[in-house]
Amino acid sequence: MRHQLITHPLLTLAALLVLAFGFFQLSASGQPGTYWSDGPGWLGNTAWVLFLLCALGFLAFAGFAAVRRLHHRSQA
Repeated sequence: MRHQLITHPLLTLAALLVLAFGFFQLSASGQPGTYWSDGPGWLGNTAWVLFLLCALGFLAFAGFAAVRRLHHRSQA
């Protein structure tokens, strides 16, 4: 599994973006003035935290992939 994450960085970044989008949509639950204002507030709060973690993971992995790519280019 770890090997696939490293060898297919675009697939990993795309999966993180899809997860972040889904969590962002769920974060509207229980928030006033949204399409799902009658939803449970705990779901919205949990989804917001998970969205932030996915966004942080996306940025960290994108930085890792960029540094790894630059490192491989300098060695070639």
